[in-house]
Amino acid sequence: MKKNHLLFLAFIFSAMTVFGQGKDNSLLWKISGNNLTKSSYLYGTFHLLCPADLNIKDKVKDAVEQSEQMVLELDFDDPSVMKTIQQNMAYTDGTTAKDYLDKSEYKLVAQFFRDSLNMPFERLNTIKPFFLSSITMLHFAGCQPISFEQKLTSIASKHGMEIRGLETVREQLTFIENLPMKVQKKMLMENLKNYDSSKVMFDKMMGFYLNENLERLNAISEKYLSEDYADFKKDLLTDRNKAWIPEIRELIKKKASFVAVGAAHLPGDQGVIELLRRQGYTVEPVHQAPAMSGL
Repeated sequence: MKKNHLLFLAFIFSAMTVFGQGKDNSLLWKISGNNLTKSSYLYGTFHLLCPADLNIKDKVKDAVEQSEQMVLELDFDDPSVMKTIQQNMAYTDGTTAKDYLDKSEYKLVAQFFRDSLNMPFERLNTIKPFFLSSITMLHFAGCQPISFEQKLTSIASKHGMEIRGLETVREQLTFIENLPMKVQKKMLMENLKNYDSSKVMFDKMMGFYLNENLERLNAISEKYLSEDYADFKKDLLTDRNKAWIPEIRELIKKKASFVAVGAAHLPGDQGVIELLRRQGYTVEPVHQAPAMSGL
C-alpha cells in the first residue's frame, strides 16, 4: 500500500470519514493584490466524481458569477481536445499489453477487466498502461463517474464566459508519454495486486476531498510518493505547476478568472497556492457560501 499510485491518479484526472476543516482548508481560494484590479479565484477539482458527489456549492457559484472567464487545465470547450486524447490512448505500432506484461500479469489484468468492469480485455489491450490504470478507477468509484471539467464548462457556457486552457492537449499528453514504461506498468499492476488497500485509500481520499481537507490530501500524497514515483510527481505535478504560473498571471491580470485545476496541484511548497504567493499575490481560502446565488 505504501507505493499505491491511486493517490496520484485520482488527483490528476467517496467518503468514509468526516474530518474537520482547518482555517486553511478549502477547495476555493481568492486571489487578490499585486496590482490586480479585480480578484480571481482558484479551485481544486477531482477529475472524475460520482454524480451524487458533484455538488457545486454556493460559494463556488458566487465565485463563478464574479468572474469573467473560466480557466481549466485544458480548453474543454474545444471539441478537438477529447478527440486528440482518444486518438492517443492506444498504441498504433502493433504494441499490446502482452509486450510489457508477463503471462501472469496479463491474466490478472484481463480477468479484472472481464469480471469487474465487464470489458473484454482483448479489445482493449492496445490501450497504453497509464490509461488502463485510469479505466480501473471506474471500479473503485463504484459508479459511472462524470467529469467535473465538463460540468464547469457547461456552467461557463451558460454564463457566456470564455474558456481558456493552461496548457495544450499535446503538452499534457507529452507529460504522460514521457513516463517510463516500468512506472506505467507498476501503476497498473499495483492497482490490481493491492485491490483492497487501494479501495480503502481511494475512499479516504474522496472523503478528504468532499470535506475540502487539502491538508490531509497533501499529507497522504507526500507520505506515499516514494522514490519510485519521484519522476511522476515532478513531471505531472511540480513541473506543470511551475509552467502554469506565468499563464495564470497573464490571465488574471487581464480578466477576473475562475481557475480550476486538479486538487493535487493546489497545496504544498510547490503547489499553485504557494507559487502564486511567492509572486506577490494574496491567496486566501474562501469558506462561507453566500445565502443566495443565481446559478
